[in-house]
Amino acid sequence: MSDKKMDDFSRILERLEKRLLKAGKENSIKMTRDLITVQNRLYMQLESLSWLQRRLSIKGQLPGLRGWAASPDVLLHLHTHIMTSRPSVVVEFGSGASTLVIADALRQNGMGKLISIEHSNHYGVQTLATLEAEYLQTWVDLRIGDLESWEDEHMSPKNAEKPARWYPKSLLNGVESVDLLWVDGPPGVTCLYSRYPALPAMSDRLSTKAEVWMDDTIRQEEKDICERWGQDHGFQLEYYPLEKGLGRLTRAV
Repeated sequence: MSDKKMDDFSRILERLEKRLLKAGKENSIKMTRDLITVQNRLYMQLESLSWLQRRLSIKGQLPGLRGWAASPDVLLHLHTHIMTSRPSVVVEFGSGASTLVIADALRQNGMGKLISIEHSNHYGVQTLATLEAEYLQTWVDLRIGDLESWEDEHMSPKNAEKPARWYPKSLLNGVESVDLLWVDGPPGVTCLYSRYPALPAMSDRLSTKAEVWMDDTIRQEEKDICERWGQDHGFQLEYYPLEKGLGRLTRAV
């Protein structure tokens, strides 16, 4: 190989080495930033869980709060709000850890009732067992029914792969003057915009001071639903930057 070719080859290797070093440095910086972000998020959840446990009056442990379950930060907000606002009637769609947290706040207030709507008999039985273990069952009316076709207006297009389904309307019999509506179901895999029917089905059952809370607003579907609800039902919408997001709709003043 000639000296010129050797020089050219050396320069190519030098440039390649610089690029690799630069890429490695940039990747290292990104990994460090991502690690710090994860650490901060984990700390926030541990801090929220610690404060939540201090506020709760239960003797046992909470159900697992990872995966599909509500996160500690939103449960802390929920418990604090209920103890402060002292609602008479709370309705939730989707039972679980939130059922225990809401019931505990009602018991500490010494007033109120939670109507918990659940589609899964398996999870409903688990929730009831947890409530009974903490002597909270008297504060909760747990209603279970398989999801069924939703024939009224829906955000899901008519030609969607999965037809719109929601809880049986019969589960809402006798429900009125609801002060807080907590929406954490049905699961998103049910159909597109699976949680949309909650407010249309409940709009004439809400009190004048009612608030609507939507979990999981880091997902675009839940954001779209909240914005549609706000437009159609005259609510003001606010988002809280929690781990999984929280949309809070309040009556326009």
